Amino acid sequence: ICSQAALKRKDNMEDCKDVTADTPDTPISPLSPADTEENVKRFDILYLGYIRVEKEKGADVIHSAIDKLAKSYQSNWEAVTMEIHISTINLIKTSDRTLLAEHRVRFISFMALGTEEQYLGYIVHGGPRIFYCHVYQSDGSCADIARAIQTACNARYQLLLAKQEERKKCEKVESPGILSFFKKFKKKTQEAPEKS
Repeated sequence: ICSQAALKRKDNMEDCKDVTADTPDTPISPLSPADTEENVKRFDILYLGYIRVEKEKGADVIHSAIDKLAKSYQSNWEAVTMEIHISTINLIKTSDRTLLAEHRVRFISFMALGTEEQYLGYIVHGGPRIFYCHVYQSDGSCADIARAIQTACNARYQLLLAKQEERKKCEKVESPGILSFFKKFKKKTQEAPEKS
């Protein structure tokens, strides 16, 4: 869903510039209007880390990343609280409650459970043709976490659609600028009698 939203946004709005749209340079507000406390989901989980991957999607890509990171030294793993907002996924260190990482939901291109459901991975765009797979492990199944991330992606997609509808409405309103000036000028020149 997130990758569909990103592709749709890229295709439909490539030529439009919206100063209120999310851009890498736009500071992230701590809470979007839809991020009320009851909408934020929290999970205690182990963050195994991330690894650069070649593709932006594919369960096989995520399974390979999980295999590599699951075999890494467990001393590098970090116990975190994953906070899933509509716009971001925040990783808060359990040890000192500091922010370890923040991933924008709009840049998540693919997500999958591992071959063992205690593992979860998702791929994040890191730049042009740069992708990172972030991997997590839970004591039980990661299915609830995956559903919460999917819900955030769906909500983010709905916000995108609402923005597009709002933009379409704004485009229908004619600006009293230069375009209307030329219409008036054309009308006057058509009405003016020709001088012989």
